Amino acid sequence: MHVTIISRPSGEAPEWVRDAWIGLRLPLAYPRSRNWRGIGVLTGPRGFFRQVLALIRGRTIRMPGYLIRSKVAIEILGRANPAAADWWHENAPQFLTEWNKFIFDEPACRIDDS
Repeated sequence: MHVTIISRPSGEAPEWVRDAWIGLRLPLAYPRSRNWRGIGVLTGPRGFFRQVLALIRGRTIRMPGYLIRSKVAIEILGRANPAAADWWHENAPQFLTEWNKFIFDEPACRIDDS
């Protein structure tokens, strides 16, 4: 299953970077929307153990949305808008790993199960 980004997703990236997602079709890492706990891409802790600690301490953000593998999403973004993908490489390289995910908020997405 996939989602198509239909409007600017919420988040800490600059507006022009978030606007670059619009129109992209991204594969889901989890088959449906749910209420996830996340961290800010710029203000959140870096590293797996620090992120777990933030979760335990309640320093996360609740967001209903769709879970997408960040590395895959940035690769797709790079084919459509290399400058936006470069922003991720320069400012939030921790999201280029296999285990990190993005949460795209529900209003910004349209489910596409084809």
